[in-house]
Amino acid sequence: GHLVDILDNNVYSSTVKRVSMKLLHVIAHSPELDTLCGDLGNAYTNANTSKRVYAITGMEFGEELSRKVVVIKKALYGLATLCARFHDHLSDTLRSMDFLPIRFDRDVWMRLDVEKKSYEFICTHVDDFSIISKQAQRIIEQFQFFYTIKSIGPPDYYLVNVFKKDKKGRWCDGCK
Repeated sequence: GHLVDILDNNVYSSTVKRVSMKLLHVIAHSPELDTLCGDLGNAYTNANTSKRVYAITGMEFGEELSRKVVVIKKALYGLATLCARFHDHLSDTLRSMDFLPIRFDRDVWMRLDVEKKSYEFICTHVDDFSIISKQAQRIIEQFQFFYTIKSIGPPDYYLVNVFKKDKKGRWCDGCK
């Protein structure tokens, strides 16, 4: 990746805006909504590269396979376009789950719930996500079809926001 001219490649990957996260947190105060956060474990290895990338194998591949040209099809750590390709892949995954990005922030996704009575939200920050839904665990299970999830749990720290429960049991950012 260090030899790639980034001006000729799309390497930008947007992330959820902090104000969006705070607004979703206000929405999540509804008593019937759950909030779960997680981290995708095998995130980047799911995305394909957008350019033809090759490497020449070294001696670690053995005498027979060393000094051979290999074509890299999946995004690998260190490639300049890695984050952008994974963002595209994650966007395609969310669309396949019937989520659509909102206009204000392309990293906040929403869809109608199964009962068609309320909305479910997912916000993404590279390979981290936060889900606000009546059935957040069901969405986690859908996500697990596509990705390995390293950690799942209620919000306590997400994107420099430190969440705690207040006296009424509501999640708040920076409450005492």
